[in-house]
Amino acid sequence: MAEQEKTAQDELREAVWGWGQKAVVTLVLFGAGYLGGYFQWGDAAELRHQKKQIEDQIVDLKNQRETLSTRIAREQRDKEVCRKELDEVKKSAAAAGAADGAGG
Repeated sequence: MAEQEKTAQDELREAVWGWGQKAVVTLVLFGAGYLGGYFQWGDAAELRHQKKQIEDQIVDLKNQRETLSTRIAREQRDKEVCRKELDEVKKSAAAAGAADGAGG
């Protein structure tokens, strides 16, 4: 008979406890759904993968540019060396031609 005779305070405590349990379960379910959605769509794993590929491509292009710049600099240096040698050959040929013309 003691079980049937609950005071208003006990009934209120049980009601609050019941609603508290329902609120906790609801929050856990919403939180799990939110977390699952974040992992599936909000984290943007695909975009991070694309970003990494693009950054790798940028690094490769920078390396190619550096290689080509080095190659261009080397070719320009070789071109200058060839020009100097050509000028020296022209001078020596002109000097030899002048000596042949003066001597003959």
